[in-house]
Amino acid sequence: MKINGLGSIKGSLLSGVSETSSNRSKTSFTELLEDFIKDVNNDLNAASQAEEKIMNGNVENFEELLYTISKSEISLRLLVEIRNKALESYQEIMRMQV
Repeated sequence: MKINGLGSIKGSLLSGVSETSSNRSKTSFTELLEDFIKDVNNDLNAASQAEEKIMNGNVENFEELLYTISKSEISLRLLVEIRNKALESYQEIMRMQV
């Protein structure tokens, strides 16, 4: 039985990192985080517009609007968890004795 590697998963997870064959130029963690925050903000704005469409009765595709709202909720939860983990890591580092 052959087990395939995780190369395809790694490529999809690092979509924010651009690579060339001769020179690898990596974006910094700060840039990735800023882009993710912008994406979450765009998702939240799209969800607000979807909610307004539902309230006004301008529904063409109800499932798509619910998908947009759910996507923004999951994105926001992920962002909050990233923040929580970063704070926990910082607090752990500050507790270390030198």
